[in-house]
Amino acid sequence: MTALLDLRSVSFFRHLETNPHGTRGRLRSAVRQQRNVISEITLRVNAGERVGILGANGAGKTTLLRLMAGIFKPDRGHIERIGQVSTFLDGGYGLDLHQTGRENAQTRLILARVRKSDQQPLLCAIEEFADLKEYFDQPVRSYSAGMLLRLIFAIGTVGEHEILLIDEGLGTADLGFQKKAVKRINEMYASSPIVVLASHNMDTLHQVCRRGVVIQSGSLVFDGPIDGAISAYQDLSRDQTCS
Repeated sequence: MTALLDLRSVSFFRHLETNPHGTRGRLRSAVRQQRNVISEITLRVNAGERVGILGANGAGKTTLLRLMAGIFKPDRGHIERIGQVSTFLDGGYGLDLHQTGRENAQTRLILARVRKSDQQPLLCAIEEFADLKEYFDQPVRSYSAGMLLRLIFAIGTVGEHEILLIDEGLGTADLGFQKKAVKRINEMYASSPIVVLASHNMDTLHQVCRRGVVIQSGSLVFDGPIDGAISAYQDLSRDQTCS
């Protein structure tokens, strides 16, 4: 099976509702607003590609990755995925803060439909890579940001997958774990034919990616070699600073 990630004219909207009040605090009417977060993006990623996504905060990078992963469904357009998807997304998205690291890892393996007989080796691999020691059996709510990142990355990158989606985050880890994480990504490339990484870290993008896309206000404004993508992103950043 050849891995593929294909987005065709994909758009995604946020539906907002405001409730204006009169001078006496009485509800007048509900006003529905629609914010275009991703606008008509067409992007095809073939097996053998490692693609970096660049854009300012709020440009739509995280939303785009969640659409790629199937967490969000597009309001318009179509997304085709061929291959098993693994994700390392922002924050603690999807984690139960009251469960321990081990319990969260077990839950993710079950949701990923990993056979019961295969779960224990993968759980051991997650524990070893995250290197949380006794905190692996403590509630996630007690974790620091760096500890949380270690857990999410270890869970998201365990095993073999055809499509690996990574959202930022490595910059909040200590330098030792950043190097360890980049090494893991490079090692996984042999078994993950498609890697998509959203980051502000230009060094990491250079190390991991060969192709880059730039997102501005939810639209795709550049798609080409990673050096060109970085230059385009930096030019946009300078223009916004000067305006």
